[in-house]
Amino acid sequence: MEPNLPAAPDAHADAVIDTIHDLHPDHRDPQRQTVQQNLWVAVLPLALVALAVLVFVAAAWTILVAQ
Repeated sequence: MEPNLPAAPDAHADAVIDTIHDLHPDHRDPQRQTVQQNLWVAVLPLALVALAVLVFVAAAWTILVAQ
């Protein structure tokens, strides 16, 4: 049976390979993308919660004034 020796160190482990020119023309590199966040994803739920709070306050006010 062969001994289980560690692998030999790779001589090219610290080499940087330029792959930017090998990419497809319409490829979007994830490290170079600009972040495009949709603001409505955050604003719409917040607006719905604010509307629910206003409806609750209006209902409570109406009930308290009617007594």
